[in-house]
Amino acid sequence: MEILPLAYSLSLLTYSLGALLYGSPLPVKSVKKWGVLMMYDGLASAVLVSSYSLLLRLGEHLLGALGASWPSFIDWLTSRTAVLVTAYLAAQSLATSLKLSGADVLLELLKHVASLIAASLTAIKMIYLISIVVYSLRDRILAVGVLLYAIPLRVGKGVGAAMIALSLIYYVGLPLMPAFAHAFESPQLPAVGERYGSISGKVVDVLERPVPHPIVSLYRDSGDPTATRVGDAEGRFHFGPPQDLMPLGEGFDAEVVFMGYRLRPDPARLSVPWTGVLRIGNLLYAGGGLAIIFVGVLELRDFNLSTGSVVLEINVLSSGATLFLLKLAPVQVNEIAVNGERVECSWSSFSWRGLAIEECRIALEAGESSVQISYSGDGYPRPDAEAKHYVNVGDVVDYLNILLTTAASYLYSYLLLPSAYLAILSASSYALSRFLGGGLRLRVV
Repeated sequence: MEILPLAYSLSLLTYSLGALLYGSPLPVKSVKKWGVLMMYDGLASAVLVSSYSLLLRLGEHLLGALGASWPSFIDWLTSRTAVLVTAYLAAQSLATSLKLSGADVLLELLKHVASLIAASLTAIKMIYLISIVVYSLRDRILAVGVLLYAIPLRVGKGVGAAMIALSLIYYVGLPLMPAFAHAFESPQLPAVGERYGSISGKVVDVLERPVPHPIVSLYRDSGDPTATRVGDAEGRFHFGPPQDLMPLGEGFDAEVVFMGYRLRPDPARLSVPWTGVLRIGNLLYAGGGLAIIFVGVLELRDFNLSTGSVVLEINVLSSGATLFLLKLAPVQVNEIAVNGERVECSWSSFSWRGLAIEECRIALEAGESSVQISYSGDGYPRPDAEAKHYVNVGDVVDYLNILLTTAASYLYSYLLLPSAYLAILSASSYALSRFLGGGLRLRVV
């Protein structure tokens, strides 16, 4: 590094000037004293220049001896950042739910929770910034410190000693922060999952094929649904914190709406927590925007599904059954045949959730029937439906109290403890800089 030769030259200059002053015939005691100090400074700065590589390796050796490392420290910071970001997003999601439910009076308390989490997140950002500077610029900070330390007449000795001390103390000390925080943290932060759970799963048809974008509704009693979700393209859905506050053990009746039809899944009763598959026993989604709903007592004995073709072997166990063919308006049904005979289907149109849908009915007699459908279509878009969240004011107050306690714990663990540790590192750096001579002042009498 070009800085080190310059620092070594300055140390030689400092020593030479000190020797010149010390050997000066001037009978002034202060001049002799100044010469001795400059000779000492020149020797000290030359030793620091020569020990530059040793000082860098000393930090690595100390970290290894203490069982710490920078990669593990960065992982620790990353995990804490993820916790805070998740908590902050949860608070924002809950705020949206409260606005939709009309419980605006609780938003002020939620804003306080969010401010505590944001303060903790800011502290983590500052630690990130300090860590990046120390880790990436440590060698340059040390070199510049040695250079300033070597300037004659102690012009930059104080700043140089401080930079040398900072590069050593912070490089070794920062990776030890997780151990310091662990020693003073509470054993366990409050957990919201101890009181609330979730309901999540996947909606499939009679053939265990995923039903795209189903509207899943949960009911506590008759009337309007308590909570509603629109599933994804693979039929997956989720109800749970922070958007939905569902106490553990709470029971809900489930309903699935697809292409305008209200369908009862199996199982129909869900208890928190629940994860599984909702099977629609009277629905077959053929793909490409075509679905079939079975009405009546019948048995699906065999099937063959391929792109643009459906072949079903059905045994009607009652006096008759009906197949409801549902398709998106752009889907073209080329041919429908029952037991080898072509059937003309009278299509009727209706609009549902922003989708133009057409349907027709095919009557089947008792006994075995073979149904063949040839069609062409392209996908099933998401219906225009808004999610409805389950928010109970009493549960929200308890949940906010837990969040507030958790946010206060974050403030202590993620802000106060790291700040105290940084103060300890700063004090240690100051003490080391004083030891190196950065705090001494030259007085000329």
